[in-house]
Amino acid sequence: MSLDDTSKAKKRKSRIRKPKHPMVSRAYRLRLDVAKPEAERLAFTLDSCWRLRNALAGERIENRIQCREQKRQGTKDPHYINRADQYNTVKLYAVKDVEWAKLHRQVRQNIAVRIDEGYKRYFEALKEGRENVRAPGIIDRKRYRSFTYPQYGSAAFIRNSKLHLSGLGDFHVRGYRKIRGLKKTVTVKWMQGHWWVIVVAMIQEKDQVTLPGSDDMRPVGGGDTGLCAILTDSAGKKYDTPKAFAENQAKLRTAQKKLSRQFEARKKEHAKIVQVAKAAWVKPLPLKEIPYSNRLKKQIVSVARIHTRIENIRDYHHKKTAAEIASKYKAYAIEDHGVQFMIRNRKQAKAASDRAIGKQKQLIESKLGSRYHTTGTSRPGIGGNSQTCVCGASVPKTLKDRIHICHTCGLVADRDHVSANIIQFIAFGSISSTLYQRHPGRRSIDVESSKQGIAKADRVSQGNLALEFSLKRQSLHLAGRNTNGGEPTLEDKTSGHLHFIGVGA
Repeated sequence: MSLDDTSKAKKRKSRIRKPKHPMVSRAYRLRLDVAKPEAERLAFTLDSCWRLRNALAGERIENRIQCREQKRQGTKDPHYINRADQYNTVKLYAVKDVEWAKLHRQVRQNIAVRIDEGYKRYFEALKEGRENVRAPGIIDRKRYRSFTYPQYGSAAFIRNSKLHLSGLGDFHVRGYRKIRGLKKTVTVKWMQGHWWVIVVAMIQEKDQVTLPGSDDMRPVGGGDTGLCAILTDSAGKKYDTPKAFAENQAKLRTAQKKLSRQFEARKKEHAKIVQVAKAAWVKPLPLKEIPYSNRLKKQIVSVARIHTRIENIRDYHHKKTAAEIASKYKAYAIEDHGVQFMIRNRKQAKAASDRAIGKQKQLIESKLGSRYHTTGTSRPGIGGNSQTCVCGASVPKTLKDRIHICHTCGLVADRDHVSANIIQFIAFGSISSTLYQRHPGRRSIDVESSKQGIAKADRVSQGNLALEFSLKRQSLHLAGRNTNGGEPTLEDKTSGHLHFIGVGA
């Protein structure tokens, strides 16, 4: 081989092949149909993974204490445990413990990866100054719910509606559908009272998301999230999903009160056991090691079902809204802001949690792909999107002010509608034609009259709505009575009503 051929071969080896299109990840959640022996095997595996996870977390905690002490004494350079060290530790644990030896090697290593990723997030939060982020510590059994096979292939795969897990056997997958893309990981999770399998696959964006073409005539849009309506787009449409938690709060309150009474009764029984054990000079069992009664287990399931119903209702309508936006707009923009400031506010926490604005934005982004755009909450040199007008003028408002009135350009509209158009203007440089349709050409001299006209129109529309409902009630309950063409007569009045209006006094 000549020198030119060897140089060409080296160039071919160093060449990096890149995908033609960007890749996106998709998670497929499928329910497992398991019998009692199969469920016991999965639960036993989850228990073993939980014990191993706490052992690795405890080792990290002890290592950090030792390194802190070595730094304080200045004896030697401390060595912090990393992922490679815990890989070797997991091997030693598997030799000593029979239950851990039954776990698949990849599952054991994935537990060490989870601990390491948790510490990375913790250190990043310390650098950024974020609060309420803790390092992985010892957790209770009820908080550990899943184990993962990090490689889809020989150890874990789905074939003919059967999930094969190395060392555990085969499990029937209920409602199996084809998984598109390159399958990466397999996670088995206990959730909502059932066992689930979650398969993560990588797929090209063009195969998952409908990308706009050159002949796509759909408009671009912007959306403003809030509590009055979860999303208001730049065309003026409000997406108001049902308040699932508020609608089921009465049932949930009753079920949780009953559950709380049963837990309190359990504590009282344990207190009696402790007194008897102290009298007999015997160490009593801690409360968390005493098994639950059958009635308590049944009530826990009842509360969990209500929470599951709330979650399913919310998830259905969020996906429905995301699908409608994806089919209506060529590109869509939403403000990039968190929702924790709403949840920390005690007056807004319940409504913000019920809306789940963060999840709605996440589903819209997943549905749109690269068609999803984010904008800031303010324009440089102008101000916040909710406190300014499209023209750039300052329009201060409080939360109770729902009408946007600009004295500069004369725009009078819903504040969320205006904010959505500002978001669209920041992202795409355009606004919706619906913004000025209600009051075209309105100037600042007519602002007060426009405000009065809007209030009057709203009162009339509410009166018509009340009249419509009253007529429906009248047709149901006042059939056959003399109503004088819909107007109430004296014969329909009670003695209290007659005395109040001054008739027959």
